[in-house]
Amino acid sequence: MAWIFPRRIWFGPKDSVCLTFDDGPHPIITPWLLDELKKKNIKATFFWNGLQIEKHPELLTRAEKEGHVVGHHGYEHKSAKKYDFETFRQQFEQSRSMVNTHFYRPPYGDLNFKQARYALRQGEIVMWSWMSYDFDQNYSVHSILEKAKEQIQGGDVLVLHENDKTIHSIKEIIPSIIQIIRDKELNFAVVEKKQ
Repeated sequence: MAWIFPRRIWFGPKDSVCLTFDDGPHPIITPWLLDELKKKNIKATFFWNGLQIEKHPELLTRAEKEGHVVGHHGYEHKSAKKYDFETFRQQFEQSRSMVNTHFYRPPYGDLNFKQARYALRQGEIVMWSWMSYDFDQNYSVHSILEKAKEQIQGGDVLVLHENDKTIHSIKEIIPSIIQIIRDKELNFAVVEKKQ
């Protein structure tokens, strides 16, 4: 897909992996995750929904203070393709106004041409090269980690999630994925603007 939409960000630096987290901030997962990243001296990129930021603004303040990058992920977690253009624009601007950011990740990666053109005029659209499927009950923690060992490579932008579907698995997945990345002798990077 990256070759079809070359103006979007799909990859990070070749010697690094970008950990990215969607759907937060979550009142239980996010504080734990920020503690874990701090303990391991890792900076990550978060894509958060406006509705969640409104509920937990202190987590946005903390993430930014600790040096993480926070992008927006729409106001509600709905596919932009379900909106007419004006509704999409309002939702986009509402979520963007809550975060001082240049980065937007569309929920589900869904955007039509007109929406994408608008989003690109406002900043960068960030996609991913490796999806964890941590939200999908058909994937066990073991299968996610085996997939990570086999597939993750330098330059990947990984997607993990902070939501009620991952609350019982994230504390096992994150430390293990961090160790897998370190075992591959890769660094950690945040998402950066395209050159």
